[in-house]
Amino acid sequence: MSFRISRWATGGLALVAVLVMAGLGWSHFYDLGPSKDEWGLKYEAEVVPQGDVLNVSFTLADQGRLKPIYSVSVVAFSDPRPGGGRTYLLNATIDLKPTPDGKLTGTLQVDKKFADRALLRIMTLTFDGKPQRDGARYYQMPLKQFTKKTPALAIGPKPTALAAPIPSKVAR
Repeated sequence: MSFRISRWATGGLALVAVLVMAGLGWSHFYDLGPSKDEWGLKYEAEVVPQGDVLNVSFTLADQGRLKPIYSVSVVAFSDPRPGGGRTYLLNATIDLKPTPDGKLTGTLQVDKKFADRALLRIMTLTFDGKPQRDGARYYQMPLKQFTKKTPALAIGPKPTALAAPIPSKVAR
């Protein structure tokens, strides 16, 4: 007995398979929102402007209720479109490395044009030790709250006026 499927049926099955697989691959992220104790996190962050870039340094001392941390990144979004969607203008992950005292630390350079809309995002796949089946959880803070202010220049004595030019001895 021969079993044949038409070309249209084969194409339709392939299309359905692609759509189902794509749907399973889409990521869902859920904001944890504000917390009095910042979800038990203990961290230090500093943003130092330098020329056209911002140097972002982040040190994580305790992962708190989000343990284990999946990633720490700096993100910036576009303005909302008419339908409400946004796109990433910046999505850069900070590569955290362990230090001898057990902390995780990393640095990243970000273009200064994102200073006002950039967010520091801490992402986890578990919350209070429980895996999150419906998507990742994140806690984010505006990057500008960590900007280190450059100290004002000290006001010293006024500069002296330039000396008068030496008259030349050229006869006219």
